[in-house]
Order: sequence, then C-alpha cells, then structure tokens
Amino acid sequence: MRSRIPVTVGAVVLVAAVGAGCAGGIDLRDENGAGISIDGDGDISVGDGDTELEISGDGTPGSADGGAIVTDELINVATDGGTVVQDCGDRSVNVVANGATVTLNGSCALVTIAGSGNQVSLGSATEVSVMGSDNTVHYASGDPVVTDLGSGNTVEAGGTATP
Repeated sequence: MRSRIPVTVGAVVLVAAVGAGCAGGIDLRDENGAGISIDGDGDISVGDGDTELEISGDGTPGSADGGAIVTDELINVATDGGTVVQDCGDRSVNVVANGATVTLNGSCALVTIAGSGNQVSLGSATEVSVMGSDNTVHYASGDPVVTDLGSGNTVEAGGTATP
C-alpha cells in the first residue's frame, strides 16, 4: 500500500516552518507516530509509525546518497547548498533545501519543493508544488500541474535533466 503521509504532512510542515522560522523544531505526528518532525538542529525525521527515515541537519544522510533518502515510493532531498542527482523512477519527491542544485532524471510523480534559491531540473513530473522563494524549476518534458505557494519562483520547460 502506498503512503502519502510524508508528502502531505511534509507540505504542511514546510509551510509551518517557513512561517515559524523552525527555530525550536516542529513535530507533526499523529497518535501512531506517523508524520514528520524537524528538530532545532535541522534533523528531519519522516515515518509512517513503523518505519522511520532520518536525515541529519549537517547534510550527512543516514542510508542515503548525496543528501537524498530513497525508498521504493519516495525520494526525500534535504541539503543546504548541496548538489543531488537522482533517478526519479516514478516516485514522489520532497525537496527541503536552500541554495541547492537538484537534478531528478526520468519520470517523477508529485515533486514538492520548499526553501529558497534552489535550482531543480526534472526529467518530467505529473505535478510540481513550490513553496518558499526564488526557486527555479525546469522540466525536460511533459506539462505538469503547477502549484506555486511562494514568491519569485519560476517553473518552466528546459533544464538539464533527462526525461
């Protein structure tokens, strides 16, 4: 069964983090422990109540590659100023970053981008949701549904990702 909790809750957390400044951390979990939390050091934890994925705030991921944690259904990218290249493989993607360069080759499902000053190149995506400011998103093919909840963001065809 596919779980959309990390994507949905992640979007809520990101909006809350932008509004609250995320200084003391945020914990949005249900009574079963499913949800997302960000501590004061920037460590991010996402889980469904049984399985937990974590990324440390220093950009060093646990069981990940280049600032990304990849599961069968989801890619979580968390890096500030880093560079991440991943194959989407029809997964949904959460990018929580500032000043990052992210290349997602192939076909993506929902791509959610939060933070500021990110450069994101997508092979293709069914939907792109951008929060934060001054993010640039390019897609190599397709015509994704775009939701822009920030300011100064650009989402348009082009970029360096392969479809």
